[in-house]
Amino acid sequence: MTGPTTVGMEFEIQPKRAFTGVMAVFITLLAVGFSLFEIIALQFVIIDLWVFEAVVLAIVMVLGYLTIPASPRRRGRVTPLDLVLLAAGVAPCIYVIVDLERLQWTYGSTVEPLDIVFGSMLIVSLLELTRRSFGLAMPIVALVFLAYGLFGNHLPPWLFGHTGLRPGNVIGFMIGNMAIFGPVMSVMVQIIFLFMLFSAFLQISGAGDFFVNLANAVAGRWRGGPAKVSVFSSSLFGTISGSSVANVAVDGGITIPLMIKTGFRPHFAAAVEATASTGGQIMPPIMGAGAFIMAELLNISYAHVIVAATLPAILYYVGLYCMIDLEAVKQGLRGVQTAGTAGRMWVALKEGGHLLIPVFVLLHQTVIAGTSVQRAGFYSIIAAVLVSWVRRRTRIGWTRLVQGLRDGAMSSVSIAAVCATAGIIVGIVSMTGLGVKFSSVVVGLAQGNLFITLALTAVICVFLGMGVPTTAAYIIAAAVGVPALLALGADPLAAHLFVFYFACISAITPPVAGAVYTACGFSGSSVMQTGWTATRLGIAAYIVPFLFVYHPVLLFKGTWPEIAQATASAVLGVAAVSMAMIGTSFVGGLRWNLLQRAIFLAAFFALLMPGTFSDLLGLAAVAAGVLMHPRPWQALLTAVTGRKRRMAIAAHPPDGRG
Repeated sequence: MTGPTTVGMEFEIQPKRAFTGVMAVFITLLAVGFSLFEIIALQFVIIDLWVFEAVVLAIVMVLGYLTIPASPRRRGRVTPLDLVLLAAGVAPCIYVIVDLERLQWTYGSTVEPLDIVFGSMLIVSLLELTRRSFGLAMPIVALVFLAYGLFGNHLPPWLFGHTGLRPGNVIGFMIGNMAIFGPVMSVMVQIIFLFMLFSAFLQISGAGDFFVNLANAVAGRWRGGPAKVSVFSSSLFGTISGSSVANVAVDGGITIPLMIKTGFRPHFAAAVEATASTGGQIMPPIMGAGAFIMAELLNISYAHVIVAATLPAILYYVGLYCMIDLEAVKQGLRGVQTAGTAGRMWVALKEGGHLLIPVFVLLHQTVIAGTSVQRAGFYSIIAAVLVSWVRRRTRIGWTRLVQGLRDGAMSSVSIAAVCATAGIIVGIVSMTGLGVKFSSVVVGLAQGNLFITLALTAVICVFLGMGVPTTAAYIIAAAVGVPALLALGADPLAAHLFVFYFACISAITPPVAGAVYTACGFSGSSVMQTGWTATRLGIAAYIVPFLFVYHPVLLFKGTWPEIAQATASAVLGVAAVSMAMIGTSFVGGLRWNLLQRAIFLAAFFALLMPGTFSDLLGLAAVAAGVLMHPRPWQALLTAVTGRKRRMAIAAHPPDGRG
């Protein structure tokens, strides 16, 4: 596979050092030990959470600085600077473990000089490891928040100014369980790690290839088939991936060249892949780890979150699918010529269908059985290993087992670093009360109007999420954006999903769009042109969140008839907006003028608004837009005159018999 190794401001495909000999063995043993430690600590023994997080972060520092170079051009040996930064990151973790009893009694009230020393060391080491893993965006955001904590007292009250904090107190606060070792890192060590491990085992067993093959079998031969394959495979891969950029990297090398080969314009092909891959972050059950963090912050079940997120995710992909179909109609494109769909689907399921069993185990344990997420993740990992033995090609033997344990640990290094860095932001928000201040300022600017508050929050969430990994983007957005929505009476789950959506779609929103940068590496198209096309393709994701805040029935909160009606009308709505965006029809190749497209756009809003009156209004608008085109009338006239002619012939046959 070819493509970029670094992506805009979001470095989720960071090249790593490759070792041989003793160092390779050491890293493998440490990574495998890391995975086993996590499993044992979560399933079989009880360990203090603060200690647990400190041990994990220490291991992350060692693995991170040994394997991730300072820049892609310096991929040689480990440098003295790497070792210094490694020590600066590990020492504070050891300090926390050794001085745990005092910290538990005095944290937040008393700061010792060593707290400041080790806190400073940890911040520097952590920010550098995050920069190496994901680029400058996240460290810059964290530094801005730190600067706000240190110097925010010089700002006026209307610009979120606070009463002032001692620099030593700010730095010392960072090593505690309300900051770096706080709730975000807690979710990382207790939940996210297990699912990174689960993802590693699924991919080693060949689940990624199976998803692509299944998507090809289902959609490959339809018009615009390669683009529809991208939609299917990205939504499937999204169940085991926590990164929009990683989704593009896995699928894009196959789907983008194939889309271009079959006639799609390069910028459209790249935009389809970027938009489809970004949707993987909102696709249950894993949602890029967002579901787990959301459940933790809201203190509700994981099952509750993924059920609520299902319909909006479906609407996102239905909208994308419709736009691809219409673009194929517009350009006269066909699918890839293959054998029968049913036969190919059966072959794909026969060869790899057993790899879906671990995903079903996860869903059963969380949604039906109601077990803890940690236990469900553990059972899913066991299931992934066991079912792999159904086929020789997918079998996970001892070698692959070690590789899975190693890959799961290594893939979590960067995520752990960014979660710990997000802890700095959460700590500053906690110390300064920024969330409450932001809420009061935004509500004041909006003068208590919920729609204006939602619009301001959406803009800020997209801005905060630009260039930042999904998990961190959501945490930042939730810390500053959710309180404003709750203050105006929004449903808590709807408020969190709202900021989560806008944090996610920052990956396709220009000018900083990490998923778009990656896709352009495969297509060679303009980043800005591709970015705006991706924004147009993902328009449903920019509008649906506003609607489910006003009408939680879209989150499966209501009676079944209400949910069914809302689902049907919403699907028709995204079909209508697809016609508005692309400018053609699904059947007959009709081209719509600007007025008709405006009517379809209005119908989209009416149909997405739950309620019988709005649904009827939307249906009427769609019908009016279609009937404004002369060809439907011509077809109707032809049908009527043809029927009359047939009746006349039947009444008076040409041979004179009647």
